[in-house]
Amino acid sequence: MRIKAVSSLVGGEVLAEPILTEKNDILIPNGTRIKPDYVPLIESLGIESVMVEDPYENYESPNSIVDPAIFDKYVKKVRRLMESHIYHDGKSLKEFEIIANDIVHDINDMPYDVIVDIKERNSDLYEHTVMVTLLSVLVARKLKLDEKRKYNIAVGCLLHDIGLRFIVTRYKNRDFSNANPAELFEYKKHTILGYSALDEENWIAPISMKMVLSHHENMAGTGFPMKQKNKELECRIIQACDAFDSLISGMECKRICVQEAINQIKENDGGRFDNKIIKCLLSSIARYPVGTTVKTNAEEEGVVVSQTVDPENPIIMIFGNENNGKLMLHNRLNLMLDKNISILQVI
Repeated sequence: MRIKAVSSLVGGEVLAEPILTEKNDILIPNGTRIKPDYVPLIESLGIESVMVEDPYENYESPNSIVDPAIFDKYVKKVRRLMESHIYHDGKSLKEFEIIANDIVHDINDMPYDVIVDIKERNSDLYEHTVMVTLLSVLVARKLKLDEKRKYNIAVGCLLHDIGLRFIVTRYKNRDFSNANPAELFEYKKHTILGYSALDEENWIAPISMKMVLSHHENMAGTGFPMKQKNKELECRIIQACDAFDSLISGMECKRICVQEAINQIKENDGGRFDNKIIKCLLSSIARYPVGTTVKTNAEEEGVVVSQTVDPENPIIMIFGNENNGKLMLHNRLNLMLDKNISILQVI
């Protein structure tokens, strides 16, 4: 499946996820083929994007950072534990120890040079939590950190946004540069509220606690809540990984596409992030995730179907018209080997 802007819907797309109202009631169920007259209705609800089925899925071989079923299992566990903590008078979060260890083991089992497909998606606190944890442990492995440090990083990441459960300001897919001072103050409290919520969790290492408090700090000293220039590698890892996944999921910022997010993190405007960490992070992330529709410098259109070991140069299938006029896929190109062909733009 792929995310698609509502403004770009033309009709005929099939919903991969249901369209929900603000109260989470199903407005249009998944599996529905969108009719052109549905589009104004969807736009009138303020919905900017939807998840639709990928018509070329049978040709594609994506590399998930972990198996999608395992990812979903982690998301459900994180949701259950966080909601239990909130609604049952501060019930202990110690079960996060098990999830942290399991994630470290999963990342250790990954092929070292695999390039993973991570697509932009709709905001979800628990999916974001798990993805930041996976990315941070992946970076820690590339930096050859020991198992204890990887475990502490996993714990800090799993709990880093628990403070968002205590604020009332909307934080999904919004630009906080336009927020009024009261909303901005409320939003920025989440780091301190999260840190305070863990005060009685004596099993959490001090460095993991500091990650919760400082995941919005940066090396330039322009972050919050205390404008600290953290020296700890663990804090620098979560700062970069959290920023990247926030950009492509719309968590606490406006969502942008993967290519724009990679460019923004790589440019490292103002020296906010550790360049060594950025290099490790981006060396594992596909610039053009499987399913991305592209145009080449030969003016041909195609779709990314798999990755090579170069995150900038995937394998694509070129479109061609059959006799009945139907658009089909043919001619498979490995852009890492074919240096005469390059991706000109994403369609």
